[in-house]
Amino acid sequence: MTGRFEALRFYAPFQPLFGAIFCCLLSVGASLAVLPLYVKGELHGGDVMVGVVIAAIAVSAVVTRPIAGRYADRRGYKRVMLAGAVTCGVASLAYLVASNEVVLVAVRILHGAGEGMIYTAGAAWLVLLSPAARRGRVVGLYGIFMWTGITLGALIGTLILKSSGGYTAVWLFCVAAAAVGGLLVALKPKPEQPAPTARPPLVAPSAVLPGIALSLAAFGYAALAAFVVLHLDARGIGGGIAAFNAYGFTYVGVRLFLGALPDKLGPSRVALWSALVEAVGLLTVAVAPNLVVAVIGGLIVGAGLSLLFPALALVVINRTEQSQQGAALGAFTSFWDIGLAAGGPLAGLIATGWNYPGIYYTMTACAVASAALALVEATGRARVPVPS
Repeated sequence: MTGRFEALRFYAPFQPLFGAIFCCLLSVGASLAVLPLYVKGELHGGDVMVGVVIAAIAVSAVVTRPIAGRYADRRGYKRVMLAGAVTCGVASLAYLVASNEVVLVAVRILHGAGEGMIYTAGAAWLVLLSPAARRGRVVGLYGIFMWTGITLGALIGTLILKSSGGYTAVWLFCVAAAAVGGLLVALKPKPEQPAPTARPPLVAPSAVLPGIALSLAAFGYAALAAFVVLHLDARGIGGGIAAFNAYGFTYVGVRLFLGALPDKLGPSRVALWSALVEAVGLLTVAVAPNLVVAVIGGLIVGAGLSLLFPALALVVINRTEQSQQGAALGAFTSFWDIGLAAGGPLAGLIATGWNYPGIYYTMTACAVASAALALVEATGRARVPVPS
């Protein structure tokens, strides 16, 4: 009982930030679930336009994250996080007047900017509040709240639409979710941040090598999400969505129960083994002769990627001056978005020129390359000391 009380007391300062990212990502998830139907049914657009609309938010986030991080380091994490929540709310409201494809793409870009701002400033704020020995754990939990917000948001958006609430009800739900997120940020006192020592570069050097490792690992997730159903259908197995759902099960579970490992064992070591575990999972999916083996592969991929992000993020944090960690985390997170954006088309090209198993063989090699970069980090430059 005492241990549970201590845990609740430790996490109490972080809960408004966890809640804010959860609520704002509810708005992202709810819009994501219904936009393909909106584009094709209401705007009479084609499949290409569906892809453009969905991708616009990710492209916007890639550009926004490092800029938001630099600004947050200089002007305050609370200011930028609150601006991100407000932007998510304004974008959600703007869906109501997105009566053509051009306006809708502009709204999606605005929504991506809001998501990029709130995530980046919130992550840096959490790192500032967390003791050095628990930073990996806290950043990992932040990611779970983000993931859960997107997932539940997609479910809620679909249910609202199917219950005859219509698109207007979905957009209003998005507005309300972002408003709650903004309120949580507004009520939390702003932190005392260290004064910037110098203007940081747009892409922090400390984020480059871990970021490339993250992008290489993200290829595997993109391939699993986009092609595992087609891969198993081509083998006459079917049920590929079960393998993808298995990924989500272990992704959340491992981070919940083993999320302290980067802090305890060292982030580079955990990143190395996480990437290798992902490689084993991707190889298992590639050779799967039946659905059971494919599901096992999905479980292994989820277990590998679960700790890879917080481990590599901790590498970046440990190599960055405290006054520049917002910029570094923003740049680092953008590499994940780049991996997702490039991984799907790359997998498609591999499938066209080779076959579906070839996708997973290639992504296995990418995961091994990610592990090699983690090994370079583990044996490379000395860390920049960061005040705890």
